[in-house]
Amino acid sequence: MSVLNCLKRFPLQTRALFVNPTSKFSSEVVVKGVIAKRIPTYIELKADKTYAWCSCGLSKKQPFCDGSHQSDPNGLKPVKFTVAKAGRYLLCRCKQTNNRPYCDLTHVKTFIPESIRNMMKIKL
Repeated sequence: MSVLNCLKRFPLQTRALFVNPTSKFSSEVVVKGVIAKRIPTYIELKADKTYAWCSCGLSKKQPFCDGSHQSDPNGLKPVKFTVAKAGRYLLCRCKQTNNRPYCDLTHVKTFIPESIRNMMKIKL
């Protein structure tokens, strides 16, 4: 059986609760949004411009907010951010990152179950 067929047998997580490792309160639970896309995207960002990253996953203008969070029952709001230097940045679209709005490769952990990662010796 191919790896792809094996992965199709597992349900896709669309919402998850994670403990925020950067929080000063270790028991703080962070609600993550709906997975909008399985992979991140490179976006050209301008210095000192304020952007609103979609955290709920409902926006049709991913990875940016279009106001769709108003219908989100979890009350997730966009993450406003600026960059100091203009350039290409890798922004998260799976909404599971612990480094919002930037991709931290959490999507790899989200879509490949731990048992398969261990079996294939995939180190993150």
